[in-house]
Amino acid sequence: MTNAYPNLLRPIKIGKFVLKNRMQSSNSLPHFSQGPEEYPAEATIAHFVGRARTGAAFVTFAGMDDNIDNPPLPDTLDVSHFPDFDIHNAKCQNYLVEMIEAMHYTGSIVSGSLFSANKKYRYTHPDGTEEIVDANPPVDVGLGATAMAYQFVGDEISAEDLHKIAVSYGQRAAFYKRLGFDAVTIHMSYRAQLPGQLLSPLSNTRTDEYGVTFEGRCKFPLEMLSEVRKAVGNDMLIEIQFSAEEPEGGYTVEEGIEFLKLAQKYVDIVQVRSAEGDPNHPIPFELNPTPFLELAGRIKAEGLDFVVSNVGGYFDPSIADQAIADGMLDMVAMARAWISNPNYGELLYEDRADDIVPCLRCNKCHGRGKNDIMTTCCSVNPKFGFEMVDRYLTTAPKGVKEIAVIGGGPGGMRTALYLADRGHKVTIYEAEGELGGAIRHADYVPFKWTLRDYKDYLIYQVDKKGIKVVLNTKATPEMVADRYDAVVAAVGAQPIIPRIPGADGENVTVATDAIMHKEKIGHQVVVIGGGEVGVETGMFLAQNGHEVTVVEMRDELAADTTVMHYRSMFQAAWEAIPNFHYVLNATAKEITADHVTYTDKEGTDHDLPADSVILSVGMRSKTDEALSFYGTNPGFYMVGDCRKPGTIQTTNRSAYVTANNI
Repeated sequence: MTNAYPNLLRPIKIGKFVLKNRMQSSNSLPHFSQGPEEYPAEATIAHFVGRARTGAAFVTFAGMDDNIDNPPLPDTLDVSHFPDFDIHNAKCQNYLVEMIEAMHYTGSIVSGSLFSANKKYRYTHPDGTEEIVDANPPVDVGLGATAMAYQFVGDEISAEDLHKIAVSYGQRAAFYKRLGFDAVTIHMSYRAQLPGQLLSPLSNTRTDEYGVTFEGRCKFPLEMLSEVRKAVGNDMLIEIQFSAEEPEGGYTVEEGIEFLKLAQKYVDIVQVRSAEGDPNHPIPFELNPTPFLELAGRIKAEGLDFVVSNVGGYFDPSIADQAIADGMLDMVAMARAWISNPNYGELLYEDRADDIVPCLRCNKCHGRGKNDIMTTCCSVNPKFGFEMVDRYLTTAPKGVKEIAVIGGGPGGMRTALYLADRGHKVTIYEAEGELGGAIRHADYVPFKWTLRDYKDYLIYQVDKKGIKVVLNTKATPEMVADRYDAVVAAVGAQPIIPRIPGADGENVTVATDAIMHKEKIGHQVVVIGGGEVGVETGMFLAQNGHEVTVVEMRDELAADTTVMHYRSMFQAAWEAIPNFHYVLNATAKEITADHVTYTDKEGTDHDLPADSVILSVGMRSKTDEALSFYGTNPGFYMVGDCRKPGTIQTTNRSAYVTANNI
């Protein structure tokens, strides 16, 4: 049988290694996946071995920094999100070796990531004594800053120390080789690490032979790569993560290619990345699903002597397969694909791509909001970050049951699917004429394309599994009484209407209704509430020609949004819309037919013209409606927002746990 993705799944030979397909698992590590252990604990090992077992041919393992003289960071600072493994401890080495060996038996090769975010390097002298070389002064980082902090590299680091650091890269790579790693992945992107910082005219301020000219800027990264190759020989692969271009003032694609021509004699794989760190983890506001493919194609067209890989949005296997067929790249690197779908590779080999759960690109797997708990999660994979307690939360089904699910939104559909997977017979009751519930509005908003895909996936799966759906029917307790073995209430939540004079006016509506019926919205719009939903609603209306002002009580918009690799791009998206405005530290006081009055933090009142007013101040659970179904049948359960307003992530986890106990 011919597979639908013959190029993506075709083996490739690189050096002395044969990779079973063209899929890489890029250097990503579940945040908060384990406790303070300085070795890979059970959850971490299971996660990475799982990536290899289910299809990743090349798995990059991160989190192995020396952590030299690096004090603990406060839990509010999201740079503290990665565990660090003490690779100089023999007990830790044992766990690493076992993990690597397990991945080898799945037919995958394993790379160790060289990512020294703390900028301290362990250099070993010929006599065996060690020296710690400090490459950069500490960086003052604020909330949400990453280890990819912008730094200048000037003459304060001596040329002698730069040489020692270059040698230390080789020493570290040789150590990886001794542990059984097949490759080393060297971070050179975004001016985040010393090689990239010295290559960039934006950050290299040196006045000696390691700066000033293009040749000078190339000197350290080439010296470093030479030392790595010398240390590991030709039976270990060298991969570099490389920004193909930089922002204005940095090196161009053409100059980046000139560097790669010099580096090709040392390098086996070039993983092409973006100019900056956050965009390399694209979110839905980026409408191009693989925004850096063209950059990879530019480098691939040069015909240089290395394999070209690309990262940034790869999820749809048909896009990856076609890009390889077109000669744009040789391999694709993915992280979120393996997180949202732990069986991603299996689904491709089995020609079941229609069962791949769409990734929302919310980047919750890569960080958290300022007020979120310290946990790892995925919006569409409820088991991610939950593995250690999952065994305590699942019971075996006791026979086939007839179950009614009240509500055809994301919570109801997801619960029904989990129940069907357990062999139960399920009927969904939905009051509207179509499934989708609270996420039906995604059909109307271009930058909600990942949420739309997820909604469509759920609807497709409900149909595929033969789950009975009763539309245009608002279920009542009397309707379902004594007909089922259990009833699951998934009736969701409703928008809160604040106690503001005029909030019941004819020119006032709620966010989702404004999106789905934008033709009813006037030109001058005021959105009351600047959380994620309010901001996105304002952005959508502004993109459709309305003049929009968001009124927010707190001192920033979207204050609870994911910090790591999300917020900066979200903010850039709203700042790019000229007719999108906002007022912070403002409390709405009154709504009239033509304006909104708000009070600023000094207590002064202001008026904003408003033909239409959009309310987005939160949701209230339909708890009473859900509880009305209690006692109608032997079993009663509540899932999702009717218990507590939340997100797709909390709804999915609620559905998963509930269904797996019926």
